[in-house]
Amino acid sequence: MSATMSAMASVAPVAQTRFGSAKSQKVVARRAVVARAVAEAEARPEKPKRKFVKKNVTVQDADIAVGNKYEGKVKRVQEYGCFVDFGAKNDGLVHISELKDGFVENVTDVVSADQDVTVWVKSIDAEKGRISLTMKAPPTADELEAIKAKEAEREAKFAARKAQQAEAKAKAEKVKAIKRGTAFEGEVKSVQPFGAFVEIMEGVEGLVHVTEMSDDYNVDVADFCKVGDVVSVKVLDVDGAKVKLTMKDKVDISSVVEEVLQEVEAGASMMEFAFKSKGIAAGQFPSGNDEEKPAAKKAEKAEAPKTEAPKAEAPKAEAPKAEGAAISAKAVKELRDQSGAGMMD
Repeated sequence: MSATMSAMASVAPVAQTRFGSAKSQKVVARRAVVARAVAEAEARPEKPKRKFVKKNVTVQDADIAVGNKYEGKVKRVQEYGCFVDFGAKNDGLVHISELKDGFVENVTDVVSADQDVTVWVKSIDAEKGRISLTMKAPPTADELEAIKAKEAEREAKFAARKAQQAEAKAKAEKVKAIKRGTAFEGEVKSVQPFGAFVEIMEGVEGLVHVTEMSDDYNVDVADFCKVGDVVSVKVLDVDGAKVKLTMKDKVDISSVVEEVLQEVEAGASMMEFAFKSKGIAAGQFPSGNDEEKPAAKKAEKAEAPKTEAPKAEAPKAEAPKAEGAAISAKAVKELRDQSGAGMMD
């Protein structure tokens, strides 16, 4: 037993050396890979390091102001514009709309990389560190004066238009208060072949057409009025802001008819009262239609079909008879005089 153990102990180191353990084999393989990578890295030529050219700042941020002119170089070209190095810490952007006057479809049609350009500072955003540039030359003193004059003229036109609108609104308010038939004393402001314009209120003018000056034909406006004359006119119609006038003395038929009807109704009521006070009723006076009624009734009976039995007519109420004999014309005249109805004749 002891001999066997001693034999195995003598053989074990030789076997371990020849075959080795699994763990030791992994370690050896890793070391070989690392050694190979190190050898390849040492054999590979070194990659040159990227060198950044230090920018030469010739313009300080404190010196940059809107309107300053600088000479620069285009560094980058984009679809929306180009970046120009004009000596500041940050490059400025020239938008595509600021490359030149007029429409620009492509930036490359105007500028290219490394092109020397002249730029002006348009705006500065200190918080974001952005500088907007333009390649459009600013206007000269004369051009600036012309621009200012044009702007002042536009402002004056705008103010005049606002004043005209306010005046038209005030005129419309005045015209609304004018009623048809109102008489005015106005001054003739303008004379035209078709009529005359008369100022009836401050700021309100109306037209007197030539046909409203006379009933004659082919009349001349100058024969009736001239500029500066004060004439009497009446309002014919009001249509929005337009006022139609007339110089004729026209009679309002509707008002005349209404007055006559009122007078007739008043006279009739007075006569009726006078007759009733004497006990006289309207049925005592024959009317012109009484003679026509029998003939009309006979015609109706002849035309009507005889399908139904004739109905008995209701007895007619007889008119109350006045005391005494028939009324004479003299009595009627006295009643008319007492009631005052005779004044209507």
